[in-house]
Amino acid sequence: MKRILVAFFILGFSNLAIAQTEGQMLPIIVSGNDTFITCTLQEVVIVSRRVFKDQQEQFRFNQLKRNVIAVYPYAKEAGALFRDINQQLTAMDRKKERKLYVKEKEKELDQLYTNSLKNLTVTQGDILVKLIARETGQNVYDLIKEFKNPVSAFYWNKMSGFFGYSLKQDFDPQQHRDIEMIIRAIEGSF
Repeated sequence: MKRILVAFFILGFSNLAIAQTEGQMLPIIVSGNDTFITCTLQEVVIVSRRVFKDQQEQFRFNQLKRNVIAVYPYAKEAGALFRDINQQLTAMDRKKERKLYVKEKEKELDQLYTNSLKNLTVTQGDILVKLIARETGQNVYDLIKEFKNPVSAFYWNKMSGFFGYSLKQDFDPQQHRDIEMIIRAIEGSF
């Protein structure tokens, strides 16, 4: 068995030597009389397996995970749209031109997302508000106030209050660490 491992080891290094002679120099470190071949690896995050107190806590976490996975694409899209719209608005000089652009974007977004967002549960809506705040750096109330008007922001915040959450929520990674952990796992898999 040892002979087979040594043979594979030697064959592996002979291929590296051939690669060096073909003009592909591998990065090396020379330390005294020793030469070491080096390479850069991708970052790996190691997380221990989560231990739950009981089955109910595990069920709640799995439910949260399903809900985050359901709304995460919408939050990513909202963040990208926010950056794109801000970039377009900074290039515009006149206030009237900006207002028309925002109205046009609002109509596009209504056509694209109204039906799918209406099918979200209350819990998914709450998580979406948090994720949009995470992606944009501003809470949803401030975004509506900035792009629409303060009256609309007030109205939609009151409407969300009937369902038990607020559009003024900011995302705090410490307070929402389960959501942050799930998002990092999602982003790490892509």
